[in-house]
Amino acid sequence: MNPIVNGLKKKYKHCMKLERVNYHEWTAWHELLFPVGSPEFVLLDSAKQVIYYWFGVIPAEDFSEILDPLCFD
Repeated sequence: MNPIVNGLKKKYKHCMKLERVNYHEWTAWHELLFPVGSPEFVLLDSAKQVIYYWFGVIPAEDFSEILDPLCFD
């Protein structure tokens, strides 16, 4: 998943903060998101509310469909 994660960071760094959370480490993010598997991706708003949730191996286009309207009006 590194190529997708790194590609997302590069493409969207100007409009959103991207955090990588290790599924196996118990952190505040882990408690907030309560991961159910790996890989999974969660889009949060500034109040840390879930906007969108992806699970499994996701094609990059699926991210673009949701994230582009948030960054490229």
